[in-house]
Amino acid sequence: MHIQLNKSNLCSMGAYVILFVFSICTTKTGWCQLETTMQCVQVNQAGNASISWDQAMDPTGDFVQYTIHLFEPSSGLVLDTYNIPNPTDPANPSFVNTTYDANTTELCYFIVTEGPAGTFGPSSDTLCSIHLTADPSLTPGTVDLNFNSPWIGSEVPALFPEPLSVELEEADGSWSEIALVADNGGMMTTPYTLDECSGDLVFRVLQPNTLDYCNQQSNQAESTLSDEFDPDPPLITAVQVDYVFQEANVEWQASTAEDLAGYIIYICNGGFQMAIDTLFDPTATSYLDLNSNVQAYIESYNVAAFDSCFVGGEPDPGAASAFCASSIFLNATSANCSDQATLTWTGGFNLPGDFAGYEIWINEESPTGSGNWSGLQMIQTLDGSIGQWVFEEGTFGSTFQFHVAAQTTDGSSILSNVRTLDFSYPGAPEFTSLRRATVSDSGAVNVVVDLDPNCTDVHAYTLQRKRAEDPDYFDLATLEGVAGMTLQFQDVTAETDAMSYQYRVQVYNDCGDSVGASNAAATVHLEGISDYELLKNTLHWTPYADFPGATAGYRIYRQTNNGGSSEVLTQLPSGVLTFEDDVSNMLLSPGDFCYIIEATDANAGPDGAINYALSNKLCLTQEPVIWVPNAMLVGGYNDEFKPVISFADFANYRLDIINRWGDLMFTTTEVANGWDGQLNGEPAPEGAYGFFITIQDGSGRIFEEQGMMTLLISE
Repeated sequence: MHIQLNKSNLCSMGAYVILFVFSICTTKTGWCQLETTMQCVQVNQAGNASISWDQAMDPTGDFVQYTIHLFEPSSGLVLDTYNIPNPTDPANPSFVNTTYDANTTELCYFIVTEGPAGTFGPSSDTLCSIHLTADPSLTPGTVDLNFNSPWIGSEVPALFPEPLSVELEEADGSWSEIALVADNGGMMTTPYTLDECSGDLVFRVLQPNTLDYCNQQSNQAESTLSDEFDPDPPLITAVQVDYVFQEANVEWQASTAEDLAGYIIYICNGGFQMAIDTLFDPTATSYLDLNSNVQAYIESYNVAAFDSCFVGGEPDPGAASAFCASSIFLNATSANCSDQATLTWTGGFNLPGDFAGYEIWINEESPTGSGNWSGLQMIQTLDGSIGQWVFEEGTFGSTFQFHVAAQTTDGSSILSNVRTLDFSYPGAPEFTSLRRATVSDSGAVNVVVDLDPNCTDVHAYTLQRKRAEDPDYFDLATLEGVAGMTLQFQDVTAETDAMSYQYRVQVYNDCGDSVGASNAAATVHLEGISDYELLKNTLHWTPYADFPGATAGYRIYRQTNNGGSSEVLTQLPSGVLTFEDDVSNMLLSPGDFCYIIEATDANAGPDGAINYALSNKLCLTQEPVIWVPNAMLVGGYNDEFKPVISFADFANYRLDIINRWGDLMFTTTEVANGWDGQLNGEPAPEGAYGFFITIQDGSGRIFEEQGMMTLLISE
């Protein structure tokens, strides 16, 4: 604001005007007519200040020049004085200061008119340039605009100053008002917050002159700003498990940022957070993670918001929450053969508030695999401090789905994953077939068992044994089996040379209950005797029972010559349990005979081969038969003494001949050699001689034969 003084208003304003000037106008000198008033100070881009003031009236022609006084208000120093003598009349009320830079500080001016002989008129009011600075604020994306009042250098500011208009230069070069600040006569400040991502901004301050002569105009202050103010992290309210998809569904409260452009979803693992998706939707408040593993373990997530100010074409997310929020993980276990299930749950970490309680929900399918579901039912409510509960109403043959719903304090629910349990009682296989119980070469019994190929439950199969004199079976060994397996047991404690044994397999399910048994099998026990007179071996055996089919018959195998090859002697029908083996035509054999009975099944085994069961091995030995001549005739028909021996092993054969005085006349270990009656190349004397024969039978027993024979010499 400024007041214009002239002769016409000087007398009417009287003493009131004196408050606004710095020199006294006296009518004695007539200088009041040269008084002037400041209009405005305008600063251009170069920092040059253009000062203008009201023209001094000079009706008497006393005006010589204007004198401009310049000082700096912050220091109070007078910087310079400018005389404007040309033209030497008051018609040049303006000045451009190119010496001092108004871009760096505010500069204050007042005008003094000068008359003849160095006399001065009154001083004008003081008017300062508006110095504007644009300083970055502590708040990101904000600049503090600081500027002074044009009247900061005046002892008394102008009456009723106009507010100062703070303006921003637009892209087209026009200016728009961003703030209107009341003039306090001193220093002022106003903030400006960037509503765009970034920009090179130019500001200025204007104050209209009260009398509308001109506007006060500041320097132009520039500032380069970017929107560094990121959206606050959204509050995650739940990490649900979607009931249909069984995937994690993250829910949050919408961000209040005005320039919100979307959200970034993070998955948390081991202290690390990895971005898994970007939602370019500022209205989104949930996210379904179709790759989550909420059925296997707790999943944790975080969410950050981003605004429309991208960096390198990519969203620039703000900070996420300090802690990741997690899902509720439910585990359900059931003991074998139990109608109870233990439910335990944990999770729901870093969600707002505490859980007020939990609800237990079930869905039953009956029978299992039918697709006949009962629908969801809430069966139990629990306090929020509880993390375990036992379900005691399971039904065998049904499937149950369980999930937990945590109740929040605001009445909403957060769902856990779903756990499925089958309450099934292990059934029995349709059959368990004891294929055979056969005696091995070592004398142990090998038991082969075929299982039901359609039984997919694992069962325990226990081999049991019973002797004829035992009232009950007792357990030997247990193997697990399933779905068509073939189990093989071995009973090494059986004394198969002494007796027959009965075997069966008892079947137990996972509950430890007996759910079936196989057919029983009795091993073949073979016995026999040797008839030394008739040269026969008589065999008899116990019947085999029971093949899966029926016993078709018996094969008899014989082995001779101390472990030689076996041969099939005969095949007999199942009703025949005895056999006589005539060995009289095998006199030259060692006399050892071993037998095995093979029972054959009427049905083939699973591999198509004949099913069989072997007996124990029975070995019988015929005693050696020795024919010895009682005399020999040297030079006659019977001129060699040589025994004839059958059913003997000649590995330990020896023949000794002695005379009546005990002298050894002849000895040999070769059964083919006999005594020709010679002694040292000469015929031995006629008479009686003793003989000693040592021989071994087929089983290794030693037999000895001794006697007398007569030596005769032919003439």
